[in-house]
Amino acid sequence: MFAYLKGLLAEKQPVSVVIDCNGVGYELSIPLSTYDRLPESGAELKLMVHYQFSESDGPRLFGFFSEDERSLFRLLLGVSKIGPRTAIAVLSALSVTDFTRAVLENNTGLISTVPGLGKKSSERLVLELKDKISAVGPANIYAAAAGSISADAGAALMTLGYSQVLIMKTLAGLTKKIQYDSVELLVKDTIRELHKKRIK
Repeated sequence: MFAYLKGLLAEKQPVSVVIDCNGVGYELSIPLSTYDRLPESGAELKLMVHYQFSESDGPRLFGFFSEDERSLFRLLLGVSKIGPRTAIAVLSALSVTDFTRAVLENNTGLISTVPGLGKKSSERLVLELKDKISAVGPANIYAAAAGSISADAGAALMTLGYSQVLIMKTLAGLTKKIQYDSVELLVKDTIRELHKKRIK
């Protein structure tokens, strides 16, 4: 129904904004990650939008500064017992990249720091999202692993047909142990590690 809204930022608060689109004010709930990137009131703004209707709350609009944020929000809504409030809390507490890495690395401790998420909820998130999380901005995920070297290595490995999840996990493990200054060396080591896992 809504892809995005573009207009003047009429009001902003840490949890919501009002965008004036040709004289009509649209109120959107937002995460802190979006609030931190908002311009001054009165400036032009474009937010990606998610529309949701529920019997208890009626129609609601959720706004996001980036497509990655909206994609993650929608993935979270697909997890059992996770509603919009919790999904917004996740995006407010963790960046898309940090959350993605936490899922791929089974870091339930970091995820459980999100208000409203305990150990069991964090474990469920990891279990249900691990195979789906690569749909959220793979370029950004690789770039966060350890700079442009990991980003280039990840892109090269994807062209070779390796799984994004396996690539990310292996890159994260290698770059924790070794500080690479060569894409070629990191790719070779990653392929070696992936080959070991196939043999096992």
